[in-house]
Amino acid sequence: MLPCAFTLLLLLLLDVLTFPEPGHGLRRQKRDWVIPPINCPENERGPFPKKLVQIKSNKDKETRVFYSITGQGADTPPVGVFTIERETGWLEVTKLLDREEIDKYVLFSHAVSASGQPVEDPTEIIITVTDQNDNRPVFTQAVFHGTVLEGAEPGTPVLQVLATDADDTVNSNNGVVGYSILRQTPDQPQPHMFAINGSTGVISVATVGLAAQVVPEYTLEIQAADMAGAGLLATATALIRVQAEGMSETVNSTLTTHVLNTATGLPASGLAVQLAQLQEPGPQWTELVERQTDGDGRCLLLLPRGQAKAGTYKLRFETAAYWEGLGHVSFYPFVEVVFTIADPTQKLHLPLLISPYSYTTYRGS
Repeated sequence: MLPCAFTLLLLLLLDVLTFPEPGHGLRRQKRDWVIPPINCPENERGPFPKKLVQIKSNKDKETRVFYSITGQGADTPPVGVFTIERETGWLEVTKLLDREEIDKYVLFSHAVSASGQPVEDPTEIIITVTDQNDNRPVFTQAVFHGTVLEGAEPGTPVLQVLATDADDTVNSNNGVVGYSILRQTPDQPQPHMFAINGSTGVISVATVGLAAQVVPEYTLEIQAADMAGAGLLATATALIRVQAEGMSETVNSTLTTHVLNTATGLPASGLAVQLAQLQEPGPQWTELVERQTDGDGRCLLLLPRGQAKAGTYKLRFETAAYWEGLGHVSFYPFVEVVFTIADPTQKLHLPLLISPYSYTTYRGS
């Protein structure tokens, strides 16, 4: 039994082991042709061409080596951004780079002998375009609208403003936006009735004293600055209407809507909404009103009670701009909800649940 077991074990070992031929010994292949990643700042001035790094093969000790590159920025669009000196291996950039246009180039280096025979396998070259703070923040809207109930307690959210910046937010603060309130008009009953979260742009009540009869609407001048609040600037306006207690527009409106961002579970604020009615001649859609959702995701007083008529209506929600402002791409550029009003005296509520890839609507109460 033992000899048979030993023979079987030996056969298994021979099946998985490879022995070198006599006289050659075991060798670890040396990797001479390795090119580390290359960083190249955007907007770097010339003169061009400008040398980046010299690529060398150790095979040049044995034979004369000639170098070339292929890939994006070399022989595929944009062609000619990078070149290589055929005999020296110096890799060069020929023009100013823009990270916001292309943030990374993937090339391949080639080395051949004088006879044209490869002396190295093609090797990947990764050129990363590093960011400079060359873009200002841009608000997704020039004017943001919000509604707050008078007497609201400090900390009550009102609305969210949003600005985007094309610069890098991963490896630097160049594209990181910080928010602040520059001015409140009027400055009554005191100058700082509202506060803003410097990171999220959420505006909330800062102190007690909101009264619709005293100040029915506030205008806030909002600033966004990159470099986490210390860089390039942009401004926008926030209009906050103070709603008198007991005078809810929900009561005075035939049609209301409420939009919820299901990706975050939070109200979708700052979403543009248009209401249109199908009318003659045509028939054709006639726009009646345009609104924006407030900090609670609501769009009140779309169709005031007494002005509604029986007919076919359409709510259009500009979801693409909303998701773009949050850094997402929406599968649906907009959402249109077409519905009929049979009884103009009856209140109608149309909630909308949205994500970048889906939406749901239903008749609410």
